[in-house]
Amino acid sequence: MNKADRLLVKSFVDISGVVTDAKGLALPGVGVKVKGTQKVAVTDEDGKFALKGVDKDAVLVFTSIGFKPKEVTVGEQTSIRVSLEEDAQGLNEVVVVGYGTQKKVNLTGAVAAISGAELMNRPVPNVTSALQGRVSGVVITRNNGQPGQENYGLRIRGTNSINGSAALVLVDGIEMDLNLINPDDVDNISFLKDAAASAIYGARAAGGVVLVTTKKSTSGKTRVNFNSYYSINVTARQPKRLNSWDEQTLIDEARFNATGAREFTPEQIEWLKNPNFNYRPNLTSNRWEYFDNTDWIKAGMSTVNHAQNHSVSVGGGSKELNYLLSGSFQTRDGVLRYGPDDNSRYNFKLNLNTELNKYVSVGLVAGYIGQVTNSNSFSTGNIVSALYRVRTRQSLYTPPEDTTGQPYNGDLQINAVDIEKNAGFTRAIYESFTGKVDLTVKDFIKGLRINAVAWRNQDNYNYEQDRRSLNWYGRSNTEAPRFSANVPNGISLTKNRGYHDNLQTTVTYDFKLGNKHNFTVLGGAAYDQYRKDEVSAGATNLYSNDSFSLNFSDLLNRTNGDNVEAYAFGSLFGRFNYNYDEKYLFESTVRYDGSSRLSPSARWNLFPSFSAGWRISEENFFKSNVPVVSNLKLRASWGQVGNAVGTDIGNYDYIATLSSGSNLVLNGLKTNYFYQGVLPSVDKTWETVQSSNIGIDLGMFKERLTSTVEFYDNRNKNMLILLNKPNIIGIDVSKTNSGELKSWGWEAELKWRDRIGNFGYNVGVNFSDNQNKLIKMAGKNLIGTGGVVQAIEGYPLNSVWGYRTAGIFQSADEANAYKAKVSYPFFANPTAGDIKYLDLNGDGVINAGGGTPENPGDLVYLGNTSARYSYGFDVGASWKGFDFSVAFQGTLKRSFLIATETLAPLNGTANMPWTIHMDRWTPENPNAFFPRMYQTSDHNYKPSDRWTQNGSYIRLKNLQVGYKVPFNKKYIQNVRIYFSGQDLWESTKVLSVFDPEVSNGVNSQAYPFYRSYAFGLNVTL
Repeated sequence: MNKADRLLVKSFVDISGVVTDAKGLALPGVGVKVKGTQKVAVTDEDGKFALKGVDKDAVLVFTSIGFKPKEVTVGEQTSIRVSLEEDAQGLNEVVVVGYGTQKKVNLTGAVAAISGAELMNRPVPNVTSALQGRVSGVVITRNNGQPGQENYGLRIRGTNSINGSAALVLVDGIEMDLNLINPDDVDNISFLKDAAASAIYGARAAGGVVLVTTKKSTSGKTRVNFNSYYSINVTARQPKRLNSWDEQTLIDEARFNATGAREFTPEQIEWLKNPNFNYRPNLTSNRWEYFDNTDWIKAGMSTVNHAQNHSVSVGGGSKELNYLLSGSFQTRDGVLRYGPDDNSRYNFKLNLNTELNKYVSVGLVAGYIGQVTNSNSFSTGNIVSALYRVRTRQSLYTPPEDTTGQPYNGDLQINAVDIEKNAGFTRAIYESFTGKVDLTVKDFIKGLRINAVAWRNQDNYNYEQDRRSLNWYGRSNTEAPRFSANVPNGISLTKNRGYHDNLQTTVTYDFKLGNKHNFTVLGGAAYDQYRKDEVSAGATNLYSNDSFSLNFSDLLNRTNGDNVEAYAFGSLFGRFNYNYDEKYLFESTVRYDGSSRLSPSARWNLFPSFSAGWRISEENFFKSNVPVVSNLKLRASWGQVGNAVGTDIGNYDYIATLSSGSNLVLNGLKTNYFYQGVLPSVDKTWETVQSSNIGIDLGMFKERLTSTVEFYDNRNKNMLILLNKPNIIGIDVSKTNSGELKSWGWEAELKWRDRIGNFGYNVGVNFSDNQNKLIKMAGKNLIGTGGVVQAIEGYPLNSVWGYRTAGIFQSADEANAYKAKVSYPFFANPTAGDIKYLDLNGDGVINAGGGTPENPGDLVYLGNTSARYSYGFDVGASWKGFDFSVAFQGTLKRSFLIATETLAPLNGTANMPWTIHMDRWTPENPNAFFPRMYQTSDHNYKPSDRWTQNGSYIRLKNLQVGYKVPFNKKYIQNVRIYFSGQDLWESTKVLSVFDPEVSNGVNSQAYPFYRSYAFGLNVTL
């Protein structure tokens, strides 16, 4: 009988069945596949499945996360009941590491991993934001909510250098910006935290390494995934404006306390309360007098804004050729009511994999990222500050009788709404084109794998700023303007193109000696180069205020320049792994790096690491006595990583270079000149961070419960610092490897995951702490008059110094008695309502002494700006199509200062008070938070324990509720609708007008953060 005849007599049946666990409870979401075909089914909420037209000779494969796979031959069965056995899944989990993968149980370095599924469906601008609070030892920072300019940062295990040590981010092996990739593209992310894990990347790994693996397709029928959400964003924790009469009351108090005179009479304050009397002409000057009550925040800000994100992916193919094509669009509006204030991002990505034969495969990655950020040419921060500070009695518009022709009023201060509408724009366009080819040859010799990779990341940047001049007059535009903005007008243009190329080859050999001795040896080489070419031009005093071109200006008002940046890295690296029966583990890595940025004599350096682990749970004595423990591993590591990137090592620091200038005008003509700005340094070399780590991994109850605890110590013993130089040298000097910084801390994670029938749930908590101490920095020990000091030997970076206080003087007699013993050099006559500073050293003077830690006068150390005791907590549950998750995040210790001019209203007479300042000292309000009002003096706002902010907080980071809508899976595999809220609530002691995550020195330009309420849809076809 030929093949065709045999097919004709094959018999097919329709199969239905139920899948349960060992206890007989139904298992939803189990994959049921006819082995060797593309025919699949998924069990419903009752564990039921159905397949039509199945060959009686077929084998059904049942798979589900947390359970061992099971195969069942169909035979004569039409109804099948299958029980799956639980699997200690964590023991077989594979984690992405440098240049490869490893089983998680065999890791000896500090590596954490998170799946992309945990980051999806959050109304956040980028992947970095979604990671906040999710991984111990990984701290996410941000300092404002402006779309596209949030300044998100990722820090692994604190700071290892005063010069910064950003984490190296590799997306499918390509160096990229984590803030710009599409969150829906992410399959998993690994964090290499200690030297044992990251030393394979050598001089790029001082700040840790982040390895992002994007999604790839698998063989089978074409799948289409569509994810979309629409988010309503509401501003949170921002200043609130006073009405004009309360604002004037505080102005008058401040003036009276400082000068003995008030600005307004009681009658004039009553005019402010009259909505029908807003202005009158000033008969002694050519101006209007205003008595309005303008809510500038309402006039210029939208407290409710919008964001949306849409992404789609199409994937499929066969074992020999499969593909995944994805695209996404995201846009976010800003708070400014008018004019440009938004950000949009476009992502496209193709992952293509083909197996040419059983030995050779080729992978292709191609991607595009486009980001457009629009803002106001006057600076969004300046506009926000004006909305918070401009006097409320100033009308938005000029009176109907005004003859100047200007619609907007700027008599008392600038008009922020006019600026929003008419001051021009700034547009920044960033584009990235990525291509990668990966050739793999494997198993032509058993266990041998050769991988060759070439990639290029080309980025283009286009920047344009058109500055339109605005002038505001009094009652006559023949006199000088009362206020102006963007004077002179102008245009600025910048264009650059960068090419980042990388070639690398690795050879990996896996082999065994006997049944228990397992070896993996990896060797490789890499070459990395980058070049950026940039041109810039600008012009001021344009002929027209409405047409922006370099051609519309005088030659004397034009500037231009170019810039070229180029560097290269060369590397040789290797790794040796050995494990005995997955019980005793050892790993060693080495990388030999060279950089064109360093002189030939200091260019190359070796970065080694060693680590070992002992899986106690694999010992026979332990297995038999403690069966509930599925994994117990002790591990330790030591290694060195380098730091030779960033702005502190220039591209040509070892060569004497010349800079040019063109601001010199001789005889009415611009004259170019050249100068040497910095002395070269041929001795400058890598910063080397030495890292030690001890870890404990625990798994119990078949990996339902998992825990990890880490302790680490990092030391940068040749940190780049500036040495003190004589004033007569007349030139800047290069940094030298003379500093030392110590950083240490611990991390802990605890997770529980389980399922009871249709109900699945998980709980996780992570906690970490990091400290640092500047050991050596050329004797630097100046604390000045207090505030935040970046570097002092013997203290953490960015330490806060200030005075101790003892409340507020409640009477003139109390103040007089105190100043009879203690003097205030910064204020001669403290009285009732002023801050009482303590004379800690008893010398009768409140001052900073010699301005050093050894002689600080009355200053004391008040903490530092780095977050300590950072934590995250999450809970998730699912039941019959419903799912719920909630995540909290925060920190228990952080200190920072608010800018004095922001805390102190009327320190500059244009800085108006806010509603919080109503709680100021008066005889009727002796227990006030703020001291008495006082203009043009900051004596009550010196750095002190009273104004140092307690930056600890807890935040409801994300709350998500979803429901899978039941559909006929013949046409639609999955439909899920959901609500997702981000940054919904927080508790903190930070001053109520600012978010606890703002940066030190925050001021009235602070762009508010959002609370986001998103409604979304996930569809799989």
